[in-house]
Amino acid sequence: IRLSNASYIVIRRLEVDGRDRGGAGLATQGPSNNITVEDCSFHGFGLDNQIVAISTVGQPTWNWIVRRNLIVGAGTGMYFGNSTGDSPFVNGLIEHNVVRDCIGYCIQVKHQVVWDNVPVGMPTGKTTTIIRHNVFAKAGNSATGALARPNLLVGDVPPSGAGSNNGFAIYGNFFHQNPTESLFQGEGNIAFYANLLVTGGTAIRVQTHNGAVRDVRIFHNTVVAGGTGISVNGGAAGYTQRVLANAVFA
Repeated sequence: IRLSNASYIVIRRLEVDGRDRGGAGLATQGPSNNITVEDCSFHGFGLDNQIVAISTVGQPTWNWIVRRNLIVGAGTGMYFGNSTGDSPFVNGLIEHNVVRDCIGYCIQVKHQVVWDNVPVGMPTGKTTTIIRHNVFAKAGNSATGALARPNLLVGDVPPSGAGSNNGFAIYGNFFHQNPTESLFQGEGNIAFYANLLVTGGTAIRVQTHNGAVRDVRIFHNTVVAGGTGISVNGGAAGYTQRVLANAVFA
């Protein structure tokens, strides 16, 4: 499925089978906004960890809703943004999805550099991307060693200008197992709360990745981990990080 300069589209109740031939399930090839992807099933995207079920690589995207989808055995379940930081994913809602048995990330939201060219209609005021009530499970099929990836990774906001006050609200999710990486890794502005995390290794790791650790709140989570429960490092000057009222068994 290709979205090119598309807006106000609903993609619903489709089975998307990649047959492990190496293509993405749904990908953008032009700025796309106000897209809803719901009640779909994605499989056959597990040729390697670079193959993605839902991808917005290379394009600015905003006001996306991704809900109640099943993604099984992909290289990466969902990949929002780009490794260069120049493809902002803004004001998204990702809810009630089951993403399991991925080789790499269940979901990665990439960091963002300064927005040089803002597409018409993209929000420039403060927005929050919400990730809630999902299942991110990597008990099987997960890569180890150099290719290992967290179940969910979120990146930093632009360091200045439009979008620099944006952030993430991540709550009500179930994170289950990862052989060699943390269940969650993040930087930027994050509220992470009311999640359940179960793993034999590390559960929550906040640290610099491509950007900075800014305002972080981690609270009311239940963590059962064989390694580290919660780790927060590298807070940038002028920002605060608080960890409180969690139940941690690690």
